Amino acid sequence: MTAQPAEVADKAAHPDEVSRAHHSLRRAIMHGDLRAGDPLSQVELARQLGVSRGPLREALRILQREGFVQQESQHRARVAAFSDEDLDELYAMRISLESLAIGIAVPRMSEEHLQGLDQLLQEMDDTASTGDVEQWECPHEKFHRALVHPSGPRLERELALLSDHATRYRMAFVSWNPLEWQAGTSEQHRTIAEAVKARDASAAAHALAAHLGRTALVVLSMASPMYEPVRVRRALAAACGP
Repeated sequence: MTAQPAEVADKAAHPDEVSRAHHSLRRAIMHGDLRAGDPLSQVELARQLGVSRGPLREALRILQREGFVQQESQHRARVAAFSDEDLDELYAMRISLESLAIGIAVPRMSEEHLQGLDQLLQEMDDTASTGDVEQWECPHEKFHRALVHPSGPRLERELALLSDHATRYRMAFVSWNPLEWQAGTSEQHRTIAEAVKARDASAAAHALAAHLGRTALVVLSMASPMYEPVRVRRALAAACGP
């Protein structure tokens, strides 16, 4: 039998530990429990998560590939830093790809899928009344993913990752009352859903691009008021017209 490298054997022996460590660290980074630029101690993280060092290292490698972690050396890593340009590029990509994906998805959606959008909108309204931002984020995330299903598995995977990065920025920089944020986006979400249910792919794409553009400009204004979001504005012009 051919001997496996230690790290491969460790990963194969503990897939659940890799998954658990990856999920826990990803969530902590997205929601700001681990902040941008924070150093990541493998010893401390392994202790906190109750996993061995091999699965933890594999989880960190996955997070590095996803863009949530920056590796500085073999044994040193830190949470990926924020930057104005990264935020600008991130939302420009979401605007371009998500408006493309919804246009592809709308004609393919089943009636059951369309009814599910109303249910998610209701869940967003219900959770908004609790004031729990993380609870609201769950149906909000599902809503955006439902808008682009079934556009294609590669598009959906890429958009899910971009959405998670956007959540990380939004949670870090939108500092006023979360209920104000939710109220401000509620009508935008309903406009998108109505276009989807009318099977108007073009209107849905425009409404979604405009919603993402408004979100991007709000978050960018909070993160860096003097920064000019050239990429976002060009993506909006391409998706919605000048």
